[in-house]
Amino acid sequence: MSESFGQESRRNLYRDPQKGRIAGICAGLADYFGVETWIVRLLAISGLIFAGFITFTAYIAAWFLLDKKPVLLTPDSPIPATSRMKAHSWQAGMTPLQALDKVSRELAALEPRVQQIEKLVTSKEFTLQREFNKL
Repeated sequence: MSESFGQESRRNLYRDPQKGRIAGICAGLADYFGVETWIVRLLAISGLIFAGFITFTAYIAAWFLLDKKPVLLTPDSPIPATSRMKAHSWQAGMTPLQALDKVSRELAALEPRVQQIEKLVTSKEFTLQREFNKL
């Protein structure tokens, strides 16, 4: 039982070229450590300024050694990337109140369409059309 818990919490280090600027190294590191990408990029630029050769060599080595992050969700996924919640104060994202407000607005926008569909499905015209289609 403890083995399955350890496997669930274990994360792998990948490079993420979809979120990255050059090769996705900083984006992969940010995802692995749970911080914002801009923080890792700032550290990488600082490393280039103060220890240029070492940082550049480490970046190139990571580019060749790290695998690309596997895509888990399809591009037309119903979960938008902009609606993720903050876990820490320095992370970008919505506050819980903002997310709740956004979800409420989206549901309110969908309500008239659902009512229209319900009205159509419960009408006699729909039942009649369905019976004609069965013939």
